[in-house]
Amino acid sequence: MNAAVLVPLVRLVNEPFLVLTRRSRYLKTHPGQISFPGGFIEPAETALEAALREADEEVGIKVEKILSITELKTNVTVTTGVTVRAFLGIVSEPIFRLNREEVEDLIFVALQNIASKNPETVIMPTGKRTIRYRFDGLIIWGATARIIESGVGEIMSIMEDRA
Repeated sequence: MNAAVLVPLVRLVNEPFLVLTRRSRYLKTHPGQISFPGGFIEPAETALEAALREADEEVGIKVEKILSITELKTNVTVTTGVTVRAFLGIVSEPIFRLNREEVEDLIFVALQNIASKNPETVIMPTGKRTIRYRFDGLIIWGATARIIESGVGEIMSIMEDRA
């Protein structure tokens, strides 16, 4: 199966922040983990359509509130081999509506904090490797961390162009 995520970026107090979710602890897959809004691509939709649909369903981001969209590098999950296409979306208004069945919390991480941190390597029990970012009380790992790592340079340059 293939999946798609929206990597939402908003300006708060004149600084760019990535918007992440804490998945509901009641979900069957990846409960409680930090992720971007997203999910599996339905048969009749494109990856971008799936990312936008999921962002609306999970956190209430409406497509008309997205100023620009840029496709980031595609990643493959280490544990399940799912191909994840990521799309950076610059959101014009930080107004969200959480679907509590899927999302427990929204997490805002300053882009500057992410850009100044190096991810750590994680060796899983299977011997496979992935990465994680650690912040006070927050661990972002796996595909979400790899999307951030592979896209942070591009995201920073987009934000500099828009400044």
